[in-house]
Amino acid sequence: MVNEEEKLRQSMEELNRLTGLNLTLEADEHADAAEMIEKIKQISMAWREKNSKTTFLTELLRGELSEAEIASRAARFHLVSAEPRNLFIIETDDESSDMVYKVLKQMFTSSGDWIVRLGGKRIALIRLVSRDRKSGSAEETARMTVDMLNVEAMVRARVAFAEPAETLEGLPGAYQDALTALTIGRIFYSYDTVINFSRLGIGRLINELPVKVCEQFLKEVYGDNIPDEFDEETQTTIDTFFSNNLNISETARQLYLHRNTLVYRLEKLHQLTGLDIRLFEDAMTYKVASMVRGYLKSGPER
Repeated sequence: MVNEEEKLRQSMEELNRLTGLNLTLEADEHADAAEMIEKIKQISMAWREKNSKTTFLTELLRGELSEAEIASRAARFHLVSAEPRNLFIIETDDESSDMVYKVLKQMFTSSGDWIVRLGGKRIALIRLVSRDRKSGSAEETARMTVDMLNVEAMVRARVAFAEPAETLEGLPGAYQDALTALTIGRIFYSYDTVINFSRLGIGRLINELPVKVCEQFLKEVYGDNIPDEFDEETQTTIDTFFSNNLNISETARQLYLHRNTLVYRLEKLHQLTGLDIRLFEDAMTYKVASMVRGYLKSGPER
């Protein structure tokens, strides 16, 4: 049976192995060995956590490390910097992160696949570009992730990704781009579960506009009668009409409506907004105006 003195010696050796420091222990004759062992264990755990690869990757993504620190810690963990990597941010509707993390670990088992908890509802996946090319593309990896989390973890997930980072030093930039994609996707493309930073379209443009410019645009379109949210029936009609490229016959078929009933609804919308979305120019104006309304409703700070 290992006595307290032997346990204390082993704890000191473990601390030396982790830190590389040769420490001496001094205590008065009344010191409790078990208490000293527990304190050494706490120091070892704190050191291990601070200097783990996961901590390194978390601090790297958040831009908290200098280039020298990145190089030093990458060398410690034997990580190659100059390998192109895709970065994905997975966001769920709830904080069931344990199950999400477990499913992701089962999906991405290669040594070059890194999964990092970001706190709250978000987890990052860092993956070599070469592996995504073998499986198709980064977008296919993102869609597969959404589908698997839906089935295995029973959560609704969104996945955002940016252009590949060519080096480890480029990952903080990719991380910020993916966060931007998540924000813009949530405001303008709420039905999309995969958001590519390189394909944010008009949402990116609106997101860069000052609030006053957006407000002036809505006033030009609607005057002083900017519409609030439409009822579910009207909104469904509008969404279906747009998804069918302004085709009245196909929209009526999908909504199980008589053509005249659909025309009546669209005419009612025309009277309410002053825009006849059966006409391309008015449809385009309405689409942009609805995106601008959504942007202002999200409460931009600038």
